[in-house]
This record gives sequence, structure tokens and C-alpha cells, in this order.
Amino acid sequence: MGKPYTHTPNSLFTLWLSVSLPLVLWDFSYVMLRPHSMPGGKYHLPWKPYALYCEIDLVYGFQHYYDGNGFNPAQSAMNFVETMGYFYYLWLVRGGTGEAGLLGVKKVVGKTAGKAVMVGLVACTATFWKTVIYWLIEILGGYKNIGHNDFNTIFWFWIMTNGPWLVLPLYGIYKFGSEIVEGLSGSEEVNGGKVE
Repeated sequence: MGKPYTHTPNSLFTLWLSVSLPLVLWDFSYVMLRPHSMPGGKYHLPWKPYALYCEIDLVYGFQHYYDGNGFNPAQSAMNFVETMGYFYYLWLVRGGTGEAGLLGVKKVVGKTAGKAVMVGLVACTATFWKTVIYWLIEILGGYKNIGHNDFNTIFWFWIMTNGPWLVLPLYGIYKFGSEIVEGLSGSEEVNGGKVE
């Protein structure tokens, strides 16, 4: 019988989850509570920054809402599913052994390690490709939702705020995918996980 597979969560990925998960839940609740969460709505206060953002990205604005455009709620529903996957990943790695790292995550062994790596890979893949679709809709649609902005506004308020959901999930895909490939090849040393 071979040595059990282990997975030690990557610090950068865990840091990313500590920042992104609250933001995604905040965004999800804004979208799902519209029009009450929108400017002038009775619950708008926690989403005050969206008063600016819904003017920059019209997907979040009044016209899309009143037109019944389903993309934003569909995208937010997928965000919620991905977030539940990330929370499951964190729950799996919190039950590990050794010194607790960021968010209390620890090394996990055996089937739990395998589940954690698979859940992490699937969630990152879903996040990355959903974000690619979000960007492609804008690019291939002639920038109809953000094209009214100047370049600086697009760069700082659209690219810089949405870009991390491309870069960091892609990093997660690479890390989790590398662990799976190395684990399947029988390598003794894996990126963040290893066979012991």
C-alpha cells in the first residue's frame, strides 16, 4: 500500500479566499436584493459603493434590472455556488493536522486531501471561466456596458476590480492541477501537497 496523499493549503490562495469570499457574498446580496439594494432603495446603505459602480458597469445598473436582463443574476448565482465550494474547501482543510495557518487551515491527509484538491480545482475553474465569459461578453458586445467610461475609469474601476477573479483562480487552477498531476504520477514531492 502506498503512502497517503497530503495537501497543505497554499498561503496566497488562502489569503485570496479571505478577501474574495466576503466581497463575492456582498456582491451576490446586492444583485439578489435589487432594486432594494440599489441607490434610493430601502436597503441601499451597505451597498453605497454600488451607487458609483452601477454607473460604471451598466450590468449592475437600473436599465439592466428593469429590462429583466438575466445575466447579472445568473452570474451572481454561479458566484454563490463557487463560494459554497470555496467554503467547503476551507472546511475540509480546517480539520487537518499541524500548525494552523491563515484562516485556521492545516495539512490534510488521504481522502480529505483528495477532496480538498478536487473541490479547489473545480471552484477555481468555475470562477475563472465565468469571469472569462463576463469579459468576453463585454469585449465581443462592443463594450456596451462599460464603453461610456474613459480609459482610466475602465482600468481602475473595471479591470482592476474584476481582474483578480481571472488571475488568482488561474493561479489556483495551476496549483491544484499540479498537485493532481504530481500525485497521479507517483511523485514524492508535489506543489503544496506530497505523498508521504
